[in-house]
Amino acid sequence: MAQIDAGPNGAGSRRYRVRRGEEGQFRPNATSRGSPESRFVTDSGKALSRYLGELKDQQANADVRLTQAEATLTRAETAAEARKAHHRGGDRTWLLRLLITVAIVAEGVTAYVGMEVLVPSRSLAVGLAALAALAGAGMAGVLANRRLNRLPVLTAARILEGVFVVVLTLLRYDSLHVQGADLVAAVGGAALAALISALGLLGIEEILVETQTFGIFLGRMQVAWMRWRCARAATRLSMIRARVQAAAENLEQHFIDFLLKEGTPLDEARQRAAALKCAFTSSGAAP
Repeated sequence: MAQIDAGPNGAGSRRYRVRRGEEGQFRPNATSRGSPESRFVTDSGKALSRYLGELKDQQANADVRLTQAEATLTRAETAAEARKAHHRGGDRTWLLRLLITVAIVAEGVTAYVGMEVLVPSRSLAVGLAALAALAGAGMAGVLANRRLNRLPVLTAARILEGVFVVVLTLLRYDSLHVQGADLVAAVGGAALAALISALGLLGIEEILVETQTFGIFLGRMQVAWMRWRCARAATRLSMIRARVQAAAENLEQHFIDFLLKEGTPLDEARQRAAALKCAFTSSGAAP
């Protein structure tokens, strides 16, 4: 300790006591070093307070991402509901429309059987068979569109569809007969081809009527994806909040120990620690 005289010649002086550091430098008493909270945050609790601050930043970012994900999900759900409200057909999945390709291919194959012998080249037979299959699919699509528009299907259209199947059946029978098949085989093959053709046309029509459009299917996939992202963001936010709570409790306990070492009563230490914890968890700022 060092004593310093004040006043002339040291008379009537008052003596001030100051503490000398290990290197001979003067430093103030403990009462001038600030509050216990400040000393704790800048000394033994510095690492904990920084870690808690980083967690609070992560929590804020996760909260923003969750809010954005929820807003995007709401927009996607609204758009999907709007498409569904304007949809004229059924609610079966759009994936069933992939069977239309199978029906068109089957129609083309059976049509090729009828064209193979009646035309001079195989390429011409393939072309005519493809045109026949596309014509049949187009006819089924037109009839399905009338049903979707709540319009009656004309009897003439059904008759035309039947004539289409009958003509292809006769061509198939003639082709099988020319190839040397007996009567039973030719009739049976033509009848089987006619059944495949008729079921293909009716199947295309029903699939178009009873299924969703690709836009509705894509909208539902987007909604499912957005829900997954929203759930993931909510899970991440919950995990960060749990880490923030654990870090805050750890900070509170260390601060209680710090105060007790300085001679603070237990009740006051608990109150100060609770206030410090509340300050960090509510605003993320040090007191």
